[in-house]
Amino acid sequence: MKPFFLKSTLVIFTLALLLGVFSPVNSAAAQSNGNRSAIPTLSEFSASVHNSNSTQLTGIYVAGVMALPVVQQPAGQAGFVSTIPETITQFAAASRYNSTGLLAHNTLAGRYFSNLSNGSIITLVYGDGHTQYFRVSEVKQFQALSPTSIYSQFINLAQPGITLTSTDLFRQTYGRGNVLVLQTCIANGNDASWGRLFVIAEPVNYFSKQQVMHQLHKVDAVLEF
Repeated sequence: MKPFFLKSTLVIFTLALLLGVFSPVNSAAAQSNGNRSAIPTLSEFSASVHNSNSTQLTGIYVAGVMALPVVQQPAGQAGFVSTIPETITQFAAASRYNSTGLLAHNTLAGRYFSNLSNGSIITLVYGDGHTQYFRVSEVKQFQALSPTSIYSQFINLAQPGITLTSTDLFRQTYGRGNVLVLQTCIANGNDASWGRLFVIAEPVNYFSKQQVMHQLHKVDAVLEF
């Protein structure tokens, strides 16, 4: 990969994820969340986000946690994150590194991300109904030393003695390739963008899919009961 391309994409990443993406949403939007109704089964949810487009990611499903539609960023708006409650936004620039990035404000749908842990199964649903399965392998939390600066450095809360640049952070998340990354902010006191939460999940291989489906159906059966 050419250094200039990497640099330009990192600039997009920095501007989008350190400033515009997680600027506070207005209180009316944040308060309109309400409580989620009962989570549907995977098949019911898949039908609700169906649009016949096999290439468009339209939903994310985690049994017992969330079943939310996914919207796309408008062309040329790398910093766009939906302020519609119960909605997640796909981060377009992540696809340049063969990764899938999903963004949400921590005052809105991003609040569900903290309910995920190592081993959680995430199902991505596409417009034609086909699915991809991922298993959470890492949950990373960082403090942003300068939350509103494009030059902010970050402290990994699991390794407080190590300070990372935005480039380091990018490479440890989206830059890994072939992963699913869910990102939101971490609030601390009155600072809604004090830190960053990254949930990183890896594709479930072919031989594990039967086990995954069994787990999903088992949870669905409990929820339906």
